[in-house]
Amino acid sequence: MNTLDTRTILLIASPLIIISLILVIVAVVSIARKSVPWNEKWFWLPVLLISTAGPIIYFVIGSPMLDEKAARRQDKESDQ
Repeated sequence: MNTLDTRTILLIASPLIIISLILVIVAVVSIARKSVPWNEKWFWLPVLLISTAGPIIYFVIGSPMLDEKAARRQDKESDQ
C-alpha cells in the first residue's frame, strides 16, 4: 500500500486551506463594515474559526441578521 508523504498531503490540502483563509478574511471584513455596535458583532468572530463551515454559517445566518439590525438602527436614528 502506498503512503502519502507530507508534501503530497500539503499539495492536496492547500486549496482547501487557501479557500478557508479567504472566507475568514472576507467574513471579518464584512463584520467590521456592518453599522451595528461591536457588542452585537462579537459573537460571530469565534464562529469564524470553525473550519470552513464558520464563515459559511456567518454568510448564511449572521450577515443577514446584522444587516437587519443595522437597518432597524438606521430607521431609529432617522426617526429622531
